Formats: sequence, structure tokens, C-alpha cells
Amino acid sequence: MHILFQINALLRFLLEMITLIALAFVGFTKYTLPLNLLMGILVPIVIYVIWSICMAPLSPNRVGLLLRVTIEIIIFGLCSYMIITKISLRVGTVYGVIVALNAIMAHIGEGIYGSSLSIAPE
Repeated sequence: MHILFQINALLRFLLEMITLIALAFVGFTKYTLPLNLLMGILVPIVIYVIWSICMAPLSPNRVGLLLRVTIEIIIFGLCSYMIITKISLRVGTVYGVIVALNAIMAHIGEGIYGSSLSIAPE
């Protein structure tokens, strides 16, 4: 069962990168000139900084579970909303469902195995 949570942790990292790429893509392609720079550059950078300070498993400033879940809902919900409104309802819905299932698995794995799942065997 431990390997399932490790695979989920890898998928979670990929989803975080996809989120930043999707936000930048939607920002650059679906907005006009002054707003596209804000949405395509500034929003992904702000989300990256928030994630690295508050959410990263080895961050010394990692926030509690309830605040982490709230930040995840805001970040992933924003990305899902932008995909739904600017690209496609189906793509945004699939993204939202995958992120939600991944988050549930990640928090279950964190509760069982601790805050960081290592790749090395124990």
C-alpha cells in the first residue's frame, strides 16, 4: 500500500506543475495584452511562492492541515475554473476530479505515513 501513496505523491507533483503551466497558458492565450501579462506571469509566480512557503512537505513554515486544504481548494479551484471558462468544460472537469482524488489520497497517505513519503525503502 505504501507504493500506492508514493506513486500518488509523484502524480501530485506532476499535477502541481501542470497547474502552473495551465495557468500560464490560459493567462497568455485567453486574455488581452495588459491582463495577459498579469495572468500569465504574475499569478503562476505568486502561486509557486505560496506553495513553496506554506505547502511544501519539507518547508519549515508549513501550515496546518485545515489551512493547507483551504489553499489547495483555492489554487486548484482557480485553475479548474480558468480551464472551464477559457478552454473546455470537459477538460476542466476532468482536471478538477483528478486533482480532488489525488488530494484525498495524498492526505490519507500523509495521515498514515507522515508528512513526507520517501522513495527509498525503509
